[in-house]
Amino acid sequence: MELIKPFTSASQAIDLLDNGGKFYNIFTSADDDIISPSEVGKLAGVVFEKQKAVLYLQLALSKLSSREQLEVEGRFDDTLSENYTKYQAETLHSVRNLNDNKISTNVIIRGTVRKIEEAGYVTGFIQIPVVDTFTLIPISETYTVYELMEEGNGTGVLLAHEKSEMELPEGVLTVAGVVKEFQLEESEGSSTQKFVEVSYFAE
Repeated sequence: MELIKPFTSASQAIDLLDNGGKFYNIFTSADDDIISPSEVGKLAGVVFEKQKAVLYLQLALSKLSSREQLEVEGRFDDTLSENYTKYQAETLHSVRNLNDNKISTNVIIRGTVRKIEEAGYVTGFIQIPVVDTFTLIPISETYTVYELMEEGNGTGVLLAHEKSEMELPEGVLTVAGVVKEFQLEESEGSSTQKFVEVSYFAE
């Protein structure tokens, strides 16, 4: 998980994104007016995670006007354009809309974040792959859990990130992540609840 400072202009975005990628990306060049997935990945801190790179890109471009965003998108190569369309995050204007999103889709949402202490959190279970099968473990063993409250109506949605990552600051944030779910009980056929696994956030 990482704090993102959104671009403030199209020229800034293009300058930073058209970076040539990592040293081993021999087929990409800096300042060639073409932005490729490997160049976005360099800023996003990912290599092969296409969906996560698009999530970074969308949040980083979120403060630009529609015209400025189109100016940047016009420099995407064919592969990046395809990825950007395929993994486009839905910006949720209400946390109630989270249940309408499919598991593993990208979402961006803004609200007031507060950490939920483990002792006061209702127990849930997530599936973890073990060799060629899955096992259930308590969500609190793997994740730090938060609640994001929508302003004005007190409606909230759960956020989480792996415990090994930096903690989210409390306060008003824009968070970008992937929709996941956990089981409310360990038994087969248990009810589930959706949450957002946070990849990036902006203040």
